[in-house]
Amino acid sequence: MNSVNPTKTALLNLAQELLQTKSFSSVSFQTLASGIGIKKGSVYYHFKTKEDLGEAIVERLTTMLQQSLLDIQHEPSQIQLKIYLSWFEKHIEAAQKLCPAASFAATWDAVPEGTKLKVQKLYNLHQNSLIRIIQNGRDSGEFALSSQSPKELAVLVFALLQGGLVSSRVSQTKYEFEACKAQASQMIVKG
Repeated sequence: MNSVNPTKTALLNLAQELLQTKSFSSVSFQTLASGIGIKKGSVYYHFKTKEDLGEAIVERLTTMLQQSLLDIQHEPSQIQLKIYLSWFEKHIEAAQKLCPAASFAATWDAVPEGTKLKVQKLYNLHQNSLIRIIQNGRDSGEFALSSQSPKELAVLVFALLQGGLVSSRVSQTKYEFEACKAQASQMIVKG
C-alpha cells in the first residue's frame, strides 16, 4: 500500500513555495527542516540530495497536470482550453508566484541534469497538450484556422502565459497575466 507521508508532503510543499517565491538556490535542507520543525538529518531520510528534491517537485507537478488533462479529455476543445488556461491561476497564483518549472530557468546552468530533464518533460507535456487541444478544436470547427501550425501556436501561447506570470510577479497584480491569457485564448479560438 502506497500511503502519503505527511512529513514528505510538508517538505515538498515548503520547497515548492520557496522555489516559486524565491529560487531553487534558496531551498536548503536546513531551511526546510526549520520550516516544518524537524531535524536537518530527517530531510535526508526523504530526499538523499537536493537533486532528488527538485525532481520530486517537478514529478508531482507533472502528475497533477496529467491528472487534470485526463479529467477534461472528453470535454469540448473550448472547455479544455478554458480549463487549461485557468490551471495556471489555480496552481500557480499569478502575481504571487512563478511557475515552479520556470523558476529553475533563472539558475538553469546550476540545475542538476536529472532535474533539467524532468522540467523539460513537464514543458513538453504542456506544449503537447496545447497542440492536441488546438488541433482537436480546429478539427471540430471550434477554433479558427490560422497560418500558424498547432505546434507553433502552442509554443507561442505557452511562452505568452509564462511571460504573463513573470510580469504579474513583478507588478504584483494579475493584470499582465490576465491580458496574456485573454490574448492566448483569442489567438487560438479566432486564429
